[in-house]
Amino acid sequence: MKRKIGWIMLAALVVVLAAGGTMLAKTTITWWINPWRIAPPGMDPSVAPTGEDFPQWASEEFMRLNPDVEVVYEVVTNAGYEEKVSAAILARRTPDLMKDTVFRKEWAVRGLLEPIDDFLAPEDVEDWYDYALEGGMIDGKHYVFPWNNSNNGMGNAMLLNPAIFAERGVELPALPNRTWTFDEFLEAAKKLSYDSDGDGVNDHFALSFAASDLLNSTAWLHIFGGRMFNEDETEVIINSPEGVAGLQFMVDAMYEYEIAPKGAEGMGIYDVIGLFHQGRTAIGYGGPYEIGRIDRYVKEGQLQDAFDVHIAPYPHLPEVGQVSHHTSGGFIVFKQDDPVKREKVMEFANFLTNFENTAALKTLLYVTARKSVNEVIYEDSKFADEVSVYMNAIENGIPYFGSMDINFSLAEPFLQAAFEAAFSRTKTPQEALDDFAREANRVLFDR
Repeated sequence: MKRKIGWIMLAALVVVLAAGGTMLAKTTITWWINPWRIAPPGMDPSVAPTGEDFPQWASEEFMRLNPDVEVVYEVVTNAGYEEKVSAAILARRTPDLMKDTVFRKEWAVRGLLEPIDDFLAPEDVEDWYDYALEGGMIDGKHYVFPWNNSNNGMGNAMLLNPAIFAERGVELPALPNRTWTFDEFLEAAKKLSYDSDGDGVNDHFALSFAASDLLNSTAWLHIFGGRMFNEDETEVIINSPEGVAGLQFMVDAMYEYEIAPKGAEGMGIYDVIGLFHQGRTAIGYGGPYEIGRIDRYVKEGQLQDAFDVHIAPYPHLPEVGQVSHHTSGGFIVFKQDDPVKREKVMEFANFLTNFENTAALKTLLYVTARKSVNEVIYEDSKFADEVSVYMNAIENGIPYFGSMDINFSLAEPFLQAAFEAAFSRTKTPQEALDDFAREANRVLFDR
């Protein structure tokens, strides 16, 4: 929904100053953000925030601090975000500022974005993690004001239900990092899966998969040593023996070990989350944000009771090492022709990513792109151990789908089709990944 904060007029907003009747045009800043359910300062903690609350508060607060500015925000749904941005670029009607939910290197190369180096304070550069800044660097210039560190945990880590582990007599992997080998995980998974009604078929499982859940499904291919691309990102190679072994395990988990439910070819991420919330699986996916989702679902009436959750990294093969997906994000500024407006937009971007507004991510149980914020916001929290485990899990994370040089969205339908074919056993894992690699190399590299 699009909302205009402040005074609304048909043309450019002007203010007649009392002294001399001078006409002063307000600078209008437009910005887009996807639904981040952040609670702004002073919000009733018993109420679940919506995607509108934070952008509305931030817009109003910045206007209060800058009376010569009008801020217009729009909350853009995740579905269709990329299409909306592409249409705006084609129509030359981009917002001034945007959360980098979608970010293409070509935009900077084509001159559609503003480099931000001249507007970065040295103390901020020192405070942000190096990888958060480097993630927005193109041809030696920075284009992203860092804000969030990692995604909501999908493809990064796992969630464990300690009550189910205890009920089945399975020990949790130990703190401080809860690391576990693949063999330890598989032994635990077999004990966590069982038949509750005596019909000879398991109806409670260790975990679940979903063909359209590309992040978590792709994680398993990486756990076994598969990698999406060769070193210089010129070829898709996930159909390697290691990648195929990972997909074979997922199929075996459903049909041989019976530690995951069948039907994953028709499932999505919310099916996976639902099974975990219902207690049908003992292990889910995600990071601190997904713990916060449980609390939000209770407040919204989607979940009857909250339950404790612990975070653990994905299991690892000793010969491969610990693997996780990693990304970070922030805000990008589209090209500004007016130098005065450019200054204001950059000021607004710095406002959104300052210490206080970065710390607001705590209400989502997100980790942030600022070292100083992460050092303090969870120190007195009951989730301090979970955040610490999560930070360790993503420390050596990699982007599963390549760098900004790759527009992997073009290949996503073929990857989902590969998972669907393997999970339904209409193709072997080797056949499924061979077909995916062929199509992905065609659309990504014209091979």
